[in-house]
Amino acid sequence: MSRTLQASPGLAGAWAVTFVALSLLGLLGRTPHPWQPVSGAPLGELSQAQLSWVVGMLGLVTLAALAVGLASQVSRRVHVAGWLLVVTGVAVAVVVSDVRALAVLGYLPMILLALGGVGPAAGHLEWSLFTEDVVPLAHAAGGVAIAATGALTLARAGALAGRGGLDWSGWVRWTRPAVVVAAVVPLAYAATRIAWAAGVPLGISQETLDMLDSARFAGLGLALFACVGAWLTTGLVSRWGEVFWSWLPVLGGRPVPVSLAVVPGLFVAGAVMSAGLSFWAMVVVGGLSTVPGAVEDWAAWGPALLWPLWGVALAVATLGYLGRRLTRAVSEPAVRAGT
Repeated sequence: MSRTLQASPGLAGAWAVTFVALSLLGLLGRTPHPWQPVSGAPLGELSQAQLSWVVGMLGLVTLAALAVGLASQVSRRVHVAGWLLVVTGVAVAVVVSDVRALAVLGYLPMILLALGGVGPAAGHLEWSLFTEDVVPLAHAAGGVAIAATGALTLARAGALAGRGGLDWSGWVRWTRPAVVVAAVVPLAYAATRIAWAAGVPLGISQETLDMLDSARFAGLGLALFACVGAWLTTGLVSRWGEVFWSWLPVLGGRPVPVSLAVVPGLFVAGAVMSAGLSFWAMVVVGGLSTVPGAVEDWAAWGPALLWPLWGVALAVATLGYLGRRLTRAVSEPAVRAGT
């Protein structure tokens, strides 16, 4: 198991302690509530105080499950704690987090360039980007760490019961079809944004395209980011996803660290699912008017409705990759020992 994955209990605990404290301070009136719900998000209709209660309770559940999972020697208790951590982690990464987490990830290259005074966003960054939009990103990261800790806890429960580690065969079996889905869905989104940047009003009216003006080039950046992500996803079933290309200096021919693929894969999967649920929530509550353009401009929001499918597929593909690498790491020494 990689050091990064082994660090997940500490990261999960850090998220829980931090956000329980922030929630408590907000509920006691010592500080403003540290949350700014966004319309259309899964929990966007809650007040700031209600969101503090939700986050605080999830943090307390995480701490309690961590304590049982790490300290108990009773396999059944550890098993329950493991599943509780998995469910809590998914809830934090997908439901508590929202579309802003994926937005920050998508615009990250542009943000970094703007901080250096380069690009169309230079001089136009607002502080709210860091105070409001980064919090959902922290929830996405914390949720992944909690869920990963749950998986480790389930493995510990199996060891205590004498059953060995987790059975990864099911995840490995679905890796290839999951990779296909996880690579195709972002390309469908990218196609519309590339068309807009080229001046083609694919899925939107010409008036909406004209209204976007230079913003369509920001969409081009997101499209290129999605294309790169789709290509990286294919690495989960490719040789270069396990061993660095031989022509790379220093790293060439060396095994790819498992965490280098698994951590970003699960992190993006959670952010994508959360963002997709936000768009579905907009459809249900009639909030599509907040998306630039008219409701009839299906390409402005339609591709995002496939994002939950993208997120699930990416999570399955990533877990299948993890299972294959872990199973191989265990079996190869056994084979060598028997020869």
